[in-house]
Amino acid sequence: MRRISIDTLGMKGAKDGAAFYPKRRRTPWYLSRPRLLTTLLCFLVLYTWLNFGGHAIVIPRDSWDYVRDGSVTDIMNATLGFQKLLVLNLPFRTDRRDAMTLSAATTNMQLEFVDGVTGDSIKQSAYPPPQENIKLLPGIRGSWRTHMNALQRVVEQNLTTALIFEDDVDWDVRIRQNLQRFALASRFLSTNKEILSSSPRYKIENVENVETEETTFRMLSDNHTMAHLPSLPLASLYRKSHHPQHHSSSPYGDPSQWDVLWFGHCGAGFPRYSPLHKKTDVTTANVILTNPNDETVPAPRHLKAHPFQSILDPLAEAYPPHTRIYHRSTGGELCTVAYAVSQRGAQRLLHQFGVKGWNGIFDSELGRWCAGEDPDMGASASPSSKKKISDGRERICLASQPPIFAHHHPMDGESDIGGLGGGYATKFETKYLRYSVRMNLERIVMGRREKELVDQWPDEGGHAAR
Repeated sequence: MRRISIDTLGMKGAKDGAAFYPKRRRTPWYLSRPRLLTTLLCFLVLYTWLNFGGHAIVIPRDSWDYVRDGSVTDIMNATLGFQKLLVLNLPFRTDRRDAMTLSAATTNMQLEFVDGVTGDSIKQSAYPPPQENIKLLPGIRGSWRTHMNALQRVVEQNLTTALIFEDDVDWDVRIRQNLQRFALASRFLSTNKEILSSSPRYKIENVENVETEETTFRMLSDNHTMAHLPSLPLASLYRKSHHPQHHSSSPYGDPSQWDVLWFGHCGAGFPRYSPLHKKTDVTTANVILTNPNDETVPAPRHLKAHPFQSILDPLAEAYPPHTRIYHRSTGGELCTVAYAVSQRGAQRLLHQFGVKGWNGIFDSELGRWCAGEDPDMGASASPSSKKKISDGRERICLASQPPIFAHHHPMDGESDIGGLGGGYATKFETKYLRYSVRMNLERIVMGRREKELVDQWPDEGGHAAR
């Protein structure tokens, strides 16, 4: 009898009955290599968090409220988030030193004074080129040297950052709230390298530029004013998906990425086209960050730097009332009432104006430098020295309009520098600052509460006292 085998498991081929071994089903790689999968997931989570994660930073609408985020808490310290606060003061102006000391004490600020010098005390051999600068007024020469002494101290002591004041400076009692908001703007403006107009993340609004030939700074060699001002709300940058990550020891951003934070001035131009980019590009070099409904900003009719100024600042017409803006200082700036420098910036400025060359009022020269131009070296100047810097040596100076610090004008007060025009102030006031410390100094010293302080620039129909 023939034995018949029955292949119940299907182990033989259909044609020849040869033995057939089934293929082993392959396990997916992500199940066979759990460690690799875990590593990849960790990197994905880390990348997502660094670029898109983090918590949102809320900018309060009330100007008296602080930004509640750990990255700006250092602004609450006695040096406003900088390593030192330096005050330029001629030793014989004890009146100004007294006022500065008292104002700082009421605001919990720790100052260090830098003795000013007079122009007549500087030896001729100590001036950098050109020779024409020796003919400038003694007050202008003394002011220049005093600023150089402050920059020299920053470099010598290897300070990462320092805020430099002139001794007639004033500030709003909400100074730390203002600086917190500036810090959020400066981080973005100093470190972001994107072409903002090419990214759908940024909702840019083009605002008509109202600057005219009369209001632009003609100290700059050529005119690169923009027909429209690309503008972006500051608050939109700190929503969760747009959060600019902050990894610096300074609340104002990485000090290796900026030179000057020009907090206090008596006039700033809107940013201009950058020679490093196409005119159609919107970058941090020409964008304006806006903080609307900022009650530290006076009404438009009060926006002018001097009592003798005949026209209002362009800011008064370009943006809605009570809007503060932040931008690069590429449109020129005047008056060094208050400015911060990084170690990088201090070295660059000391080299330029202390060693290489200087030939004018220091604030005007600094404004030209921030706009990308070198000082006018007079008859010895080469044609290339008046061209804008375009070889990658970008100078990062940032400004706020209106200024956060401003000149205080005491009755019959006059500048020790001279040559600024306007002569004596005829009114006891501080432009741009609503709840000025100097204007409220007696009330503050006498222990008056915030509600009893005086708003020197109230809205129409508003009350002077808070």
